[in-house]
Amino acid sequence: MRGLAIGLLGAIVGAPLGASAQGSGCSHDLLHVAGAAVSVTLCPGAERSAVPGNTEKIPLTGTFASGGKTFSRTVTLEFMKRHEASRSLDDVSLEALGISKTLHLTIAYQAGTVRLDHALLIPGAVTLK
Repeated sequence: MRGLAIGLLGAIVGAPLGASAQGSGCSHDLLHVAGAAVSVTLCPGAERSAVPGNTEKIPLTGTFASGGKTFSRTVTLEFMKRHEASRSLDDVSLEALGISKTLHLTIAYQAGTVRLDHALLIPGAVTLK
């Protein structure tokens, strides 16, 4: 029964938070890192800047939470301008959550929406998503 309750909580926390969250272009994921559940929310900023060539810079705010601790950070990543999703990489230290690991993230961007495609825990190269 306890496993079912934990599974349901994970499904609820990891699911999009309704139409307003889906409309915002944010992604919401729950990752299991070193025995702890880590909530990862990635949201694109409204200010985009063109770069010479076929790319654009998109500001992304990531919010990371686990065990009552939370931190946010904003980075600007470059994505290709095209109809299908473009991907970029970002590394995020989890030290602020008391976890001495780093998330290596592959983030997809398409038409104002971001999605966490892949997450790798380093060191150790543990696939989380």
